Amino acid sequence: MEESGGNQSCPSCRTVTSAMSFFCPNCGKKLREKPLSTSVLRQIGIYLFSILLPPLGLWHGITYLLQKDRKAKIIGGVAILLTLVSTVITIWLAAELMNTIYRRIEEQLNLYQTVEF
Repeated sequence: MEESGGNQSCPSCRTVTSAMSFFCPNCGKKLREKPLSTSVLRQIGIYLFSILLPPLGLWHGITYLLQKDRKAKIIGGVAILLTLVSTVITIWLAAELMNTIYRRIEEQLNLYQTVEF
């Protein structure tokens, strides 16, 4: 891909395009990677995804952490941290729920054992 001034040429069809282009307008060849969005709305979506679907939040976190942009790396780190915290809380709540169910079943069994028919 040759660059001259603010233009570049497509390595596939040699069409001159803007240096800011992600795809060739003539043949559609990918010229460079499009950076991931770091908008506030996108961040909120990633963070909610990390909190509400803990293990799946790692995917976004790692994807953003591997970017060159400092802001994207921060978003990735926060997403991973939120995913880990949410995972720990989910496991803790599940364990508490299981303990509660176990105790109630045990109470019922003890109640039925003391009742004479």
